[in-house]
Amino acid sequence: MGKPAATDRPRLTPLSHSFTLDAVVHCRSREQAEEVMRSIALRLAECGLTMHPEKSKVVYCKDSNRTASYAHVYFTFLGFTFRPRKATSKQNRLFTSFLPGVSADALKRMRRQVKGWRIHRQTPVTLADLAKQCNPTIRGWWNYYGAFYQTAMHALFGYVDRKLVQWAIRKYKTLSRHKRRGEQWLRKMKNGSPQMFVHWSVVGYKVG
Repeated sequence: MGKPAATDRPRLTPLSHSFTLDAVVHCRSREQAEEVMRSIALRLAECGLTMHPEKSKVVYCKDSNRTASYAHVYFTFLGFTFRPRKATSKQNRLFTSFLPGVSADALKRMRRQVKGWRIHRQTPVTLADLAKQCNPTIRGWWNYYGAFYQTAMHALFGYVDRKLVQWAIRKYKTLSRHKRRGEQWLRKMKNGSPQMFVHWSVVGYKVG
């Protein structure tokens, strides 16, 4: 058999690879942080890589003890936004601390998922059935994002409760078109079965 013609040979398509590495470096001063940034940029350049132009920045961890003014006082890492937040000391005094909490983007993604459940349209099922459907996901969210600054998750849980109120209003004729009655009904359900939904044991009786 003769050699295959050049046109018969398989064509190799160049492949492009994208590498992403997120990291947080703590420094004692702005000068030290800027020097570290330059060092990292040089090292990446040696490997043919570059720093992200928007994500790579020096952030000032502002709190009650660090009160200077800087352009950047927050950053997002692994789904958490680190920024100045109100906190309570052991002496029950309010102060500002630099703390992580679930990021706005993470909350949006979770809200979209809750919306996709179309809870308000599942009127043939029971409230307990809805709990079995939602709890595994809610528990996973709470175990991860609830590890820090738990109150940042309460808005999401309030959103879930509002969807449950909509479901009740559509399911029960006695609640039809009465949002307040729907909220009262949900409070009654929480009082009777506070552990039915994972977030009920976290938020308690608050609705919306």
